[in-house]
Amino acid sequence: MNQSLTPADNVRRKEDKTGYVTPMGIMPSVTTIIGLTAPEESKRRLEQWLKRPGSAKESALACKRGSWMHEQIENHLQGKPIKKHLAFGGYLNSILPWVKENVIDPVGIECPIWHPLGFSGTFDCLAHLVDDHVDDLTLLDWKSSKYRRSEDLIFGYKLQCAAYRMGLSHTYLVTPNKAKIVIGRPAATMPDIWEIDEAELIDLEAIFVERLKQYQDQLIPVQ
Repeated sequence: MNQSLTPADNVRRKEDKTGYVTPMGIMPSVTTIIGLTAPEESKRRLEQWLKRPGSAKESALACKRGSWMHEQIENHLQGKPIKKHLAFGGYLNSILPWVKENVIDPVGIECPIWHPLGFSGTFDCLAHLVDDHVDDLTLLDWKSSKYRRSEDLIFGYKLQCAAYRMGLSHTYLVTPNKAKIVIGRPAATMPDIWEIDEAELIDLEAIFVERLKQYQDQLIPVQ
């Protein structure tokens, strides 16, 4: 292993999961900021979906599935036994072969980040991949979905990666030069993969900063 990250001990997630405690106080998560500043059309679609019968149960199941899948990928990367799950196994069967074939050197797994601009969070994985050059680092974001994700959701995932990259640069002084969103699908032999190169990450960082300002402005009462 060329290098490894020791998870920062000066940032931790609050027990109620509403934010993170950092050296500059409590900060919102990257996902909270992106969710609350989503375009109105995206918010309307989400509201309509939440009104559907069974949507609450489906959302809770998706969260449970995502947590389980993340745990099994982490177990594999750390050399621990992988558990089986009758309902969720298909998602893992889609994504795990890709992980085994491509991730050769995990540098950081589930590490917290924060940034003095006012955000924090936890990234999934930072690693050297088989197709990387010797000095390359790739930020990996694991997802699971029954259906192919829409463009606006993928854009939100890309913003997450850009924000985590900023947080990595500040918290660990390490800046990955690309990112991959890897989405496990239950009936697919391969995951859906979205790659973000360095130029796009830089552009996305600027967009995330604007979204962060928008979020912060929403918190300031109008005089």
